[in-house]
Amino acid sequence: GVYTLKSDHLILDTPSISIVPEDKKPQTETEIVEEEETVTVTVNQPETEEVIEEVIEEIKQEPKKKPEMPVQEVEEMSTVTLTIEKPQNTTTKDVVLLKNGEQLKPSDHVKIISISPTTTEVNITKVKREDEGDYTVEVKGVEQPLVRLIVHPKPVVRQEMQLPKTQFNEKETLTIVCQFDATPEEPFIFLHNDQPIVADSRVTTTIEDNKYTIVVKDLRPEEDEGVYTLKSDHLILDTPSISVIPEEKKPQSETVTIEEETITIEASQPHVVKETPKVEQEETHRSEIEVPIVKVPQGDTITIRIPDSKTTESSEINLYINNQPVTTLTDEDSRITIEKDGKTDNYVVVSDATPEDVGRYTVEFNGKMQPLCMLEVTPGRERKSEADIPLQQGVVEEIVEEEEEQPEEIPTHEVVEGDSVNLVIERPSDTDVKQTFLLQNDKKLDQNTRLTIKPVSSTSTEITLENVNPNDEGTYSIQFGNQPSQKLMNLKVLPKPIVHDAL
Repeated sequence: GVYTLKSDHLILDTPSISIVPEDKKPQTETEIVEEEETVTVTVNQPETEEVIEEVIEEIKQEPKKKPEMPVQEVEEMSTVTLTIEKPQNTTTKDVVLLKNGEQLKPSDHVKIISISPTTTEVNITKVKREDEGDYTVEVKGVEQPLVRLIVHPKPVVRQEMQLPKTQFNEKETLTIVCQFDATPEEPFIFLHNDQPIVADSRVTTTIEDNKYTIVVKDLRPEEDEGVYTLKSDHLILDTPSISVIPEEKKPQSETVTIEEETITIEASQPHVVKETPKVEQEETHRSEIEVPIVKVPQGDTITIRIPDSKTTESSEINLYINNQPVTTLTDEDSRITIEKDGKTDNYVVVSDATPEDVGRYTVEFNGKMQPLCMLEVTPGRERKSEADIPLQQGVVEEIVEEEEEQPEEIPTHEVVEGDSVNLVIERPSDTDVKQTFLLQNDKKLDQNTRLTIKPVSSTSTEITLENVNPNDEGTYSIQFGNQPSQKLMNLKVLPKPIVHDAL
């Protein structure tokens, strides 16, 4: 039967173990011997001799049994090693491997290797179903049994790939990227709804070492919908079903108007051909790996953590914005830098954010591209000088009487869980930094290992909140001394994306 080692997440089975029973001597032979002994004692000698001669003739006529062939059962794609003991002074050329009686020559699949003067190994790598059979070896004309090889089919594993989204708009671009830890041993083919993908001007498939990519541009409803598959002999990777939302068609009246315009032109100037300007196609968006959208008010500073970069120096990391390399990281006046504090991860620091900083941020290190976020710059918050901050309650009351107070729009700051928030706040020059308080949902926060408040100039204070978690969500305010608090931002913490990479 089968012997098993089993844990919660791993089960190791042996092939089925079989036990060959010992050959029992035929009962007739025992009976004949007993009769022989009895006859020898009680009957005359001539009759006994005749019986003995008949028994000897029967024994001579019985064919010799061939040595029994050991059976070895293996799983497809595994490696089989057979050991051959040979006489000394025998070379590898003297060893002939036979399968089902036919010579099997050495190849990349079947290798015959001399281990010692008396030992030779036969290695069959990545066993296939057609490798089943009886293996024997012939050494200087003498044939010996090796093994009866039985190959069990390797089970086919089917898994579903995780995509950021499965619903796309018409004319968008769908990009599916599947990257393995190492180059797969088996080749993959690309399928769409179980049919081979035929590449054309819209649909392309690429293979780069361990990276497989499917790109479908200008998505079309129905035609491009369904399941996309990467398939090898023993591994099938399916996407969820992809759906494409049709684009709203323009009213036909517009088309009629254009046709009328064309007719008018041709009638007045029959020899002049006027081309109607082409409408630019809407920009298609790649749906490679969905990244979080991070919003920062204009003029603020934001830090973006680079995961898994603790052992990487800042100088070894390349930054790309919208697939364009940033070459000014090391310039003294650069607003965008990569910094590292001790043994922590590296951070992309964007100071004094401007609309020019908007885009998709990606880093490259250790030979891999890693998307970080999509940065959006929102209108900057109003920075109040010392003169703008009301110092007397009476002045506030007077303003309220003259003008109706408008609700202040508070910017929303979105960050990914585990990243940091960095804000630079203007404060009155006569305010001690120790009297500067940060409030979350109107509750004062004490400084700790994650929250620091420190002056960067006589009128500026830097607030840093590291390793953001969902409990940090809420409305944040700043208070200088006993003055009224001022709203800073609404903080929203986005869940850290899950990376599926085990194929």
